[in-house]
Amino acid sequence: MRLKRMLLSTLALVLVPVGTSVVLAQPAHADPTFPLYGPYPATTAIDGRGSMNPDDRDAIDLYTTGEQIYLRCQDSGPSVGGSGIWDYTREGHWVPDAYVRTGVSGFVSGVPRCLALGIDGHASTGTIHGPYSAKVDIDGRGSADPNDRVRTDAYLAGSLLYLKCQDYGVAVNGSTLWDYTYDGYWVPDVYVSTGTSGWISGMPSCSSLGINGGVAGNPNGGRQFLTRTTLNGYHGKSLGATSVVDKYAEGTYITVMCQAYGEANYGGSTIWDKTSDGLWVADYYVRTGSTDIVMNRCDNDGPSGGGNRFLVKTTLNGYQSKSLSSTSVVDKYPGGSYVTIVCQAYGEFNYGGSAIWDKTSDGLWVADYYVYTGDDDIVLSRCDSDPKPTGGPGNPSVPGDPTPGSVSDWQIRDKIVNAALSQVGVHEWGDNCNPYGQSGVQCGWAWCSMFASWTWRQAGINVFLPYSGSFYNWGQARGLLRSKSNIRPGDVVLFGSSSGASNHIGVVAGVEPDGRITTIEGNWGNQVKVVGPYDPYNPGPTHENIYGVVAPVNDSSDVWQNGAVTSDATCTAEKSSNGVDYQLCQEVSGTLVRSVVAVWSSKDQVVRASVHLGGAGDWDSVVCQSTMLRANTWRKCATAWKTIKYGGADADATVTSGGSERPELHTGVLKLRGWAQEKGNYCGPGTLQAAAASMGISTVPSQNDLASQSHTSSTGTLPSDMASTLSGHTPIGMGYDLYGWYSFGDSNLPLEYGIDRVRRGIKQGQPSILLVKPQLLPWGTSGGSGLLRHYVMIYGYGSVDSTAGATGEYTSTFKVWDPWDATTHDMTLDELITAANAAEVPGDITTISPKI
Repeated sequence: MRLKRMLLSTLALVLVPVGTSVVLAQPAHADPTFPLYGPYPATTAIDGRGSMNPDDRDAIDLYTTGEQIYLRCQDSGPSVGGSGIWDYTREGHWVPDAYVRTGVSGFVSGVPRCLALGIDGHASTGTIHGPYSAKVDIDGRGSADPNDRVRTDAYLAGSLLYLKCQDYGVAVNGSTLWDYTYDGYWVPDVYVSTGTSGWISGMPSCSSLGINGGVAGNPNGGRQFLTRTTLNGYHGKSLGATSVVDKYAEGTYITVMCQAYGEANYGGSTIWDKTSDGLWVADYYVRTGSTDIVMNRCDNDGPSGGGNRFLVKTTLNGYQSKSLSSTSVVDKYPGGSYVTIVCQAYGEFNYGGSAIWDKTSDGLWVADYYVYTGDDDIVLSRCDSDPKPTGGPGNPSVPGDPTPGSVSDWQIRDKIVNAALSQVGVHEWGDNCNPYGQSGVQCGWAWCSMFASWTWRQAGINVFLPYSGSFYNWGQARGLLRSKSNIRPGDVVLFGSSSGASNHIGVVAGVEPDGRITTIEGNWGNQVKVVGPYDPYNPGPTHENIYGVVAPVNDSSDVWQNGAVTSDATCTAEKSSNGVDYQLCQEVSGTLVRSVVAVWSSKDQVVRASVHLGGAGDWDSVVCQSTMLRANTWRKCATAWKTIKYGGADADATVTSGGSERPELHTGVLKLRGWAQEKGNYCGPGTLQAAAASMGISTVPSQNDLASQSHTSSTGTLPSDMASTLSGHTPIGMGYDLYGWYSFGDSNLPLEYGIDRVRRGIKQGQPSILLVKPQLLPWGTSGGSGLLRHYVMIYGYGSVDSTAGATGEYTSTFKVWDPWDATTHDMTLDELITAANAAEVPGDITTISPKI
């Protein structure tokens, strides 16, 4: 365990539980993500709204007349300008569709329904009623129409629903009454046990809240289904296509836009589902309710026969033999279609330096270079025993160049280093033949500078500089020359004495905290090789003098640091992905706090981090550059030390590894003040005193006064009295909420809402108090009567973004203060659940938390 810390301590003590109270947190808006649809021009100046409420303006004149607007999704809401359709934009605002020229008066075909992406434009509307039980498995609809399915199996039989309102729609099983749920879906009332066959007493009509149930959905706008296992997202309908590993977690909903036949995947199925992210997943592991296609088709491809189906990158001729000069069927296979390959073989060199040919089910040969098999070498059975032609071990080919200028500035260095790292080990063949020429294979020239040019083109920088000295002139003309003390990954370093006497070039892949650099260099020993780390001021004996450093972009970022995270820091759980372990912590030293991301890698790969420190104290942000982290090493990225104030401090961090961004990490911690409980039955007054002090109350009450106010007896303090007393000592004028007593878990509201309440309280500067069995605490003692109860205070948390939970974040670690001996401890979510199994109803968790 490389990043975790362990704290051990002791404990004990008292309390008796009682009843329950219920409050639900509003779900946060989902952030807009790619892909986008459009652009569509604004027909007038449009205000941005925070929801599908015409009066909920949060950005005046966000879009000017004629400005091009990109959409993430569409949904139905209050009628504006004669239309009940609303558009959710790239910037995360709602706008009436009546003011956007989409070319149609209804939903745009192919644009997802927002509810199918988990984006609810009515999230802030209405209050919560319920819970009510689902009689059967119920699909969530986008309107009061049984055919407008948005989420399949949204509510399983026996699960609990919370409603906002009711209205009338298309009849289902003889009833025209529909229920609108807290999650934003319409469900037939006949499938819900409400205690009545008619309108629920006191339930508002949806039309009175501005929620329109009569706008039919877009049939080509996607539909949500549950995944049966964790799935990769593929860039083609083939298990051999490049993929985003573990893109969709088991048990989560994915939005499927259409379905198609492709390469056979699992269970003999050839069906693939295209998601709203533009990726393909194997339908076999998606719970669509059928083993056949149930949605609109993405293309006209039929089920595959013998062989394997692969995507064609460009329109291809079908040749009669393994040679570009043989007779052919011109344009036999259109670009973007699928071709069935029965075997592969080596033949005449064709494109990109490749000598691989694929034999199709039509008995023709196609150049493998333009077939998306997921590999540059043979992946299927051989058609014959012909040897690979002379020259070019591996016959390497490389990805094509993205459109110049298409890569964001912050991604440029990441793209360059990942591109360079992906080519390590590629050898030249023949007379300096290599795949890094401007139009593919280039022979006859030294190619170190061609390789460097290629890495920059992978980041959208349109350069082809076959002589290394030209890099110096290019950078000088653009103000992008840098000093040796300011080298960053993605830069190139030039070896020699001047641009006119330049001998070699290297792409900077990593910068050590002590300033040493690691480079990836083409044509070093006739191959692409990792060199270093070495001192740029004294690169020998590996290299001669470095005379120039050229940056690809004018940006700034910080260097990763060495050093360990302090043992008493407030941290998230250690996350692992693709050989990288990473963790966000908040370190506190006296009145100072800082945010730190620690990263460890099991292999050479590119890592980048951005860290933000905020909250009631001073704030600071830092970006640690994309750098090639060497295997079995770790680094940290840290903000400056800032003063922590009452109200606490929040930290957010994003880690990118191997070019893929990981879910954002979050921590929060309060400025802790607390004293040990003064009597054996004073765990309640002790935690109340610490909670009030940690919120910055001007005069901290004594434990005796708090015991009197809370009616503490020889057996302890009741939760209801705890909540009432703490509300009386909550500082006013600081934006704090009063406190309530809540139970969450098996018999009440879902546990995730309770944990979310605790997290959001800490985020706004308020701790929560937790009722536990002391013998079940990790630092507690076993034994006791089983009736013994105790209070502890939660004042810090660690969480990670999650699409699986109703709250948008999954909180897994907590910072806990124990009044028994005034000690602090770390607890995981499982440990908290175990220790908090102390409420009146087994399986429930009791907290005294803010009424957020």
